[in-house]
Amino acid sequence: MMEDLAEQISVLNSNDDDIAVTADVHVDVGGEVSGVSRSECIESPRTLKRKAEGVQQKLLRCRKKLRIQTQKTRRLKRKVFSLKDITGELQKKLLISTECADLLESINEVPREILTRIQQKRSAKFSEELRQFAITLHFYSPKAYEYVREKFNFALPHTQTIRNWYSSVSADPGFTVASFNALKNHVAEKKKEGKETVCALMIDEIYIHQQVDFGSGQIHGYVDFGTGEIDNTVATQAMVLMVVSINESWKIPFAYFLIASITGKEKANIIRESLCRLHAIGVRVVSLTCDGPSQNFAMVRELGADLNILNMRPYFPHPEDPTLKVHVLLDPCHMLKLLRNAFATAGVLETEDGKQIKWQYIEHLNTLQEKEGLRLGNKLRMAHIQWRKQKMKVHLAAQLFSSSVADALEYCEQELKYPQFRGCAATVQFLRTIDGAFDVLNSRNPLGKGLKAPIKPSTKDRAEAILQRAETCLRGLKVNNGKQLVHMHSTAKKTSIYGFIANGRSALNIYNDLVERPNAPCRYLLTYKLSQDHLELFFAAVRARGGYNNNPNARQFRAAYKRLLVRHQVKTGTGNCLLRDNTDILDSTPAAVNIARRMDVELVEMLLPGDDTIPDLPDVDHLSEYKDAAINYIAGFVVKKLREKVTCMPCSQALTSMEGTHSFLALKDRGGLQKPSKDMVAVCQATERCFQRLLRRNGGKPPQGSGVTLAVVTQVLADCAEKNLFPGLHNHMFDTCVEANHVHILVKMASSWFCKVRLNHLARRATEKFKCKMVRRRLTKLIHFYGE
Repeated sequence: MMEDLAEQISVLNSNDDDIAVTADVHVDVGGEVSGVSRSECIESPRTLKRKAEGVQQKLLRCRKKLRIQTQKTRRLKRKVFSLKDITGELQKKLLISTECADLLESINEVPREILTRIQQKRSAKFSEELRQFAITLHFYSPKAYEYVREKFNFALPHTQTIRNWYSSVSADPGFTVASFNALKNHVAEKKKEGKETVCALMIDEIYIHQQVDFGSGQIHGYVDFGTGEIDNTVATQAMVLMVVSINESWKIPFAYFLIASITGKEKANIIRESLCRLHAIGVRVVSLTCDGPSQNFAMVRELGADLNILNMRPYFPHPEDPTLKVHVLLDPCHMLKLLRNAFATAGVLETEDGKQIKWQYIEHLNTLQEKEGLRLGNKLRMAHIQWRKQKMKVHLAAQLFSSSVADALEYCEQELKYPQFRGCAATVQFLRTIDGAFDVLNSRNPLGKGLKAPIKPSTKDRAEAILQRAETCLRGLKVNNGKQLVHMHSTAKKTSIYGFIANGRSALNIYNDLVERPNAPCRYLLTYKLSQDHLELFFAAVRARGGYNNNPNARQFRAAYKRLLVRHQVKTGTGNCLLRDNTDILDSTPAAVNIARRMDVELVEMLLPGDDTIPDLPDVDHLSEYKDAAINYIAGFVVKKLREKVTCMPCSQALTSMEGTHSFLALKDRGGLQKPSKDMVAVCQATERCFQRLLRRNGGKPPQGSGVTLAVVTQVLADCAEKNLFPGLHNHMFDTCVEANHVHILVKMASSWFCKVRLNHLARRATEKFKCKMVRRRLTKLIHFYGE
């Protein structure tokens, strides 16, 4: 052992000598060898290993940082480009409304710029799109803006920056300088293109909360016309003036005044001053739209127009250019509500030839539809009968004066022969006449068809005939004043008569001025441009600014007005998005079994080998002739939805048929109604029988549970198994596998869509029953009117 140890020591000594020899030489770059010390050149293997490990650890740290930065960048991209998800999250948190979400998603360049600002981490000028996005979101909800700004790593402007943008705009009562500057620049741009700026002027008031408070160095809340003299009377309304472009797609408010009461003469002076200022910057105003209070009639007379039906002159000369005419319109939506109010209050109106128009026919139709549980192709419900609780709702009046209600009345009288509808022909004609006139005065789509088409050379004669027919009808209406029959236009309920006749004449006159004259600025006239809805929507945006407080005071109105001005972009063009809805094939779930047992509906069991029996289902309620007509109409809607999904050509063709069309569909058809085949109607009838059993079982209440549709569809499949449905698809049925039987798939899809329609209808009926009082809707308007 000692010899081995001595041998190892000698080997180590020899290695040390070699290392020493090697350590004593150093090769320069030039090839010369120089001697250096061991401590200056050579490091121990342990030191080298330690340094190598350090370098390796540093490399791992760099790789980790690179991976983290890559993940961070990917997350930021996902975060920024999923702006739609952010808006959806804000809606769930109730920080923004649906309107605000739609506006935010429509701004396309914002995600790209936010991503650029996050990556570059430098301050740069905000683009116009990002400014609009930030101001819009901050307008609807400052809390939502702070949430989004934090989510995007503070790439959005600071709230103080937004306030600085607002500070450049003065929103004191009176004429708004910023609006006139925007109009002036727009007119200059259009003149370079050889185009004329043609606008409609409208005026309306919004009730505000009566409150006096201090802010921005002054007292707010008193009557103020922007002249520097403030009255000691507390303001109750804000009167706003707006112009809406007729030959483009923009609108802008240009003045507002805080008032408590105002005379017609004072209003006329404001209108004259507005027309002069707009004319001075090159804006041509062709119409004035207002609603029907008495001071507005006095204003019109002061301006030089006359709305009296005996000597009507619905226009006045322009104060700056007497050769130009400014045509007067009373908002068609307000006139429609007033006509509905007069009709329902009087109960019976009489035409010039002695025929009676009765409100009771409307009530009888609603009673019949409530009893049968189905509507006959119209939207009439109890809210239309009890209109006094929601008298401000325009859609209730528009749905009442509709061709669909007229068609239902005519069908009940002529086809069903119901005695309570005998003699309703005059009422049917009256509803159709008013509906046609309102459609002509409310056209909004350049590609509209029928009565909703714009007034242009090819439709002028038809529009003129419709408006003339409505004028003749309204002129001849008579009402009983308690003693005798008198013309309605000579009573206190004359406003709607005057308004409709003046609107018809003014619309045709504006068409002649803008379309038919030489070098006309328009090729057609969209009468919706003349509606006061644009100003009403502006008021809705002002109320939305307050969140839960929808009755702003003077100071809050001023702030909302300023923000809407800053957010407003005077430009043309709008974007449309088409969204398709995919309907999946329904399958059986355990929920369907539970619902079927509770509702006494049998499910189809899987047939065992050798078992060729079919479940015996008892017959249910007999479907009346009324229900049969309603089911045929709903079946047409189901066909329309299925054709969007079905891609098989033979199956798509089997959905419709021109043979044996129901008489009610022939009455309702205006050229685009779907005609369901008899097999589709049979599927819908089988589904309705299931619903009748469910309603009988529940005592008339809607069925509850997530498996109702599946249970009903399964029951319908069992019921239709005995019927020879879709015989034209029998050969086609064997072209596919058993699991993809197209006949069964069509039955499932049709029954499923019918269930959706019926369940939605049953849910709305149930809601109307326990919300019959509707105190909140009625009292909210009263609170606005009283300024509390």
